[in-house]
Amino acid sequence: MEGLILGYDLCNDYCRISCYEPGQLEPVDLAFSEEENPYVVQTAICKKRNKEEWLLGEEAYKLVLTGEGILVDKLIRLAGKEGTATIENKCYSAKEMLTTFLSLTLKQTYHKYGTREIRMLVITVQTMNLQLLDTLVGCTDALNIPREKVHIISHTESFMYYVTSQKKDLWAHQAVLFDLNSEGLHYYELGMTRGIQPNVARVEHEPLEEGFSLDILEHPSGRKLADSIMLSCGERMMQKKLISSVYLTGKGMDRCQDWASDFLKMACNKRRVFLCQNLFAKGAVYAACDYVREKTAYPYVGLCEGRIQSNVSMEVMHEGKKKKLVLAAEGGNWYETKSMVDVILDDMDSLFLTVTKHGEKEGRMVEIPLHEFPKRPNRTTRISVILTFTSERDVTVRVVDRGFGEFFPSENAMIKREIHLA
Repeated sequence: MEGLILGYDLCNDYCRISCYEPGQLEPVDLAFSEEENPYVVQTAICKKRNKEEWLLGEEAYKLVLTGEGILVDKLIRLAGKEGTATIENKCYSAKEMLTTFLSLTLKQTYHKYGTREIRMLVITVQTMNLQLLDTLVGCTDALNIPREKVHIISHTESFMYYVTSQKKDLWAHQAVLFDLNSEGLHYYELGMTRGIQPNVARVEHEPLEEGFSLDILEHPSGRKLADSIMLSCGERMMQKKLISSVYLTGKGMDRCQDWASDFLKMACNKRRVFLCQNLFAKGAVYAACDYVREKTAYPYVGLCEGRIQSNVSMEVMHEGKKKKLVLAAEGGNWYETKSMVDVILDDMDSLFLTVTKHGEKEGRMVEIPLHEFPKRPNRTTRISVILTFTSERDVTVRVVDRGFGEFFPSENAMIKREIHLA
């Protein structure tokens, strides 16, 4: 192998890893142990008492049970709020602990494949929280993984990659996913918009209020109630929809054949149903494989959590002709999208941006007044227009005065505007 192509599913409770292996029909899961569920490791680390030594998985729990180790769990939640943990009078940041966790899991991966070379790493998380993403990038920086070899996507996008990597008859119509875990019940729905170029893959994600504690599955009455809840949710979410395939994932779906008979009977009616416990990690591998290709194998615009929901453009004059300059394109990864363009103002005291949703012929005009900038003769003010995103629907626009050479030096004026791409 030229290098490892990895997909990490990082959740608050657990982590799963898949890897691309040449010749295999789908990504291969990494086993962490020989226990009942070997492909899952808790997103937690354990520190040996009085030693700067960290462990994970089975070894960690053995130390905790004997009192020789101190466990820190819920690392994703800690990273999402820039939390800390004090262990033996020493304060550790969420970034330090998550870096340690990633280092230990990568060590096992390197050992299995006999290489430390990473060709591409895609991490998938349930929520694209800005603080969490910044922390994750800081972790991979600390592990000396080049930025261009790391991408972070949402579970929603990972689902999109997984489904559209299957046979086309499985997503000829809609494809849906039920993810039942300790954090709740989540519903995902993928649909393709055809007839326009490029085609659009639109994925919706909805946390369902009917989620329940997985503890109820330990008792016969609880299992019956869980089946009733799942049946009600399935009927409500899938009624009157043309659905080709249904996917089930999450810890709660383990042995769902034993407790969810009514729900499964409804789901299997004229549909194909799959239990895929490593769906998100495998979807991340499919995304990673696409990042290393010269030309994408997914020739459509993906609109989902983690991807920009509208085009942002401005009208400019170039070589005597009016042209639309796209500053941010719909379907791009919002966290990775950073755009900057320099223009010269020509008889204007406001900047106009156009926000256009997919399928719209005319978008919404957003005016940014430039009255705070120094007054100069026409065509003697150069500005930089800089776009950065804080979510798929929220963009920060900064307009910076660059002056005009030695004749009109910059006065460092800047205007900042927050725009919601509703």
